Amino acid sequence: MKTTGTYSYHIGAQDIDFRKQVSLPSLTTIILTTAGRNADENGFGLLHLLEQNYTWVLLRLTVEMKRIPHENDEISVETWIDSVGTAFTNRNFVFTDQSGEIIGYAASSWAIIHMETRQSVLLDTLTGLSDFIVPKSIPIATPARIPNVKGDVANTFRVQYSDLDINRHANSLHYIEWISDCFSLDFYLSHTLKHFEINFLRELTFGDEGEVHCQMKEDGDYYFQLVAQRQGIACRARLLFEPQ
Repeated sequence: MKTTGTYSYHIGAQDIDFRKQVSLPSLTTIILTTAGRNADENGFGLLHLLEQNYTWVLLRLTVEMKRIPHENDEISVETWIDSVGTAFTNRNFVFTDQSGEIIGYAASSWAIIHMETRQSVLLDTLTGLSDFIVPKSIPIATPARIPNVKGDVANTFRVQYSDLDINRHANSLHYIEWISDCFSLDFYLSHTLKHFEINFLRELTFGDEGEVHCQMKEDGDYYFQLVAQRQGIACRARLLFEPQ
């Protein structure tokens, strides 16, 4: 039984921003791809669940980076299931560079929902995930609840065809793109992202519109709330930057 998995990635032009650094949406893509590959190898991947009319949904994600990968870097990501509860499971990640140095960590929480009812499913009745638990910790906390955000409107969004994924809702990466677009290029030139966390609260579907509210609680520490006109609060997030 292969409970953990380590996967290699080459950072190409499609992964970087104008600074030739991995963008936050691309870093999240690597995390989600890694989770999917390990789940597939262990027999509880997305395609297997879809056959039973179920699907995985990401609930919370926390990422802390010591160093952001650049174009042409080779990185590896190790992942494993840390714990399994009744309604959700936690999965950890460790990022290393080509020299074997750890450059970051991520922790995530996932649920399984029924494709038609959109209701969560008891994990212990479906997948036997507890057989794959690896009791190995990482030095960042399990993703926690982000408090309510009271801030100005920094961006707007509208869910369109290209935003939808196989679950027929807005892909989680687009939430992150709408948040990332709240900053200017000058800000990105003078700041480096060190910490990111996000709570997904509601699905956004085709035609949903809304606003991204931003509140700076301390210098470099920004909190966000996506508020949809029909659905209400769709997600909350936090981005912590350090000056370059």
